Amino acid sequence: MKKILVLIFSFLLIGFAGTAQAIDWTVANQATVAWDAVTQNVDGELFPAGDVISYRIYVKKNGAAGDGILAGETKALEFTITFPTEGKWLAGAKAIRKPADNPEEIIESEMLWSDSDDIIHVPIPFGFMFYKPPKSAGGFGKKNP
Repeated sequence: MKKILVLIFSFLLIGFAGTAQAIDWTVANQATVAWDAVTQNVDGELFPAGDVISYRIYVKKNGAAGDGILAGETKALEFTITFPTEGKWLAGAKAIRKPADNPEEIIESEMLWSDSDDIIHVPIPFGFMFYKPPKSAGGFGKKNP
């Protein structure tokens, strides 16, 4: 009986691990991403009044290493990305803090990518596919026997 329970539990874990990695791909050459406002530091303390929070949005090809390409910076809680070339793209975001008493200082959060398996911050991992359609067939006509 214990072996059967262990086997069932193992299959459930494998199933959950497999679904955590699944990415919801959307076909688009442009897409809008959104997020929740960042109001606290990593210790959970609220930012002092006057601190400025903005967000840097990045894109990178699926499977590529590094921070990718900066798509833009905004104080809004959403951003429209236009993908620079064809391919499968992931979106990333960093929160940027400029303290009120030292606005020249730029403090960045860790990067959060759209394919993250952190279900708190990215409940459904996602990405985008951008491929241009082929031209229409030319010389199309009826073939005589």
